[in-house]
Amino acid sequence: MTINKLYLFILFFSFTFSLDYELEDVNTTSETYQEIIGPSYFSDQGQHISINYFGWENWGGWRSIFVQLCNLSNTNTWNTDEAALIGVGVGAGGDSGLNGIINIEGVNAPFVQDVTGEIWEDFLGSSDAPRKQVVLLDKDLNHRFQFQYDGAELNEFELNELLDSIQILINEANLILGDLNNDQLVDVLDIILLVNIALGDSEFTLIGDMNNDGGINILDVVLLTIHILTN
Repeated sequence: MTINKLYLFILFFSFTFSLDYELEDVNTTSETYQEIIGPSYFSDQGQHISINYFGWENWGGWRSIFVQLCNLSNTNTWNTDEAALIGVGVGAGGDSGLNGIINIEGVNAPFVQDVTGEIWEDFLGSSDAPRKQVVLLDKDLNHRFQFQYDGAELNEFELNELLDSIQILINEANLILGDLNNDQLVDVLDIILLVNIALGDSEFTLIGDMNNDGGINILDVVLLTIHILTN
């Protein structure tokens, strides 16, 4: 099998669907009001991680969690230079429903309305999916974490779980994939280190998980080798 064919073969099995949307920000207190935004928009601005919160505008239980998330963002509970919060509604309640959420003090995060249900379908699997869900996308716009909440706000466990997950993605975004020895280069020395990890002689590290499957094996070694040869 040639290198090119092997590369395509590996890509086929390691391909991950990325997610995105482009909708108008309808929150009058948001810095991006009336701009067309989405995860890729903020990623291009350096906020590589997106925190997408799904719910209905006219439902009080959903509003309270969005208010909580906005307050967390406003107090930099996570690194807001690297992670952006976006509210995703459905247009429930019309203008009254929208005003009911964006007129709450501190609710200044971008807010979009998915009136067709297509984004809910893509992100949650159904346009009728339960409300009060958060989907985290990584720097490559891959769906990495998803949480569903029942209460009026996140409890301590739920909050810590969310913050830990956001931090994981922020840390990953700042890594150079394949740079096992942290010398800001990806070369044959990294291949040697990766082989040792695959053989169990060294500890696992995310930097060596080239296909993002949660493990390190011969496929990761081959992908790293191809990356070096083609770059």
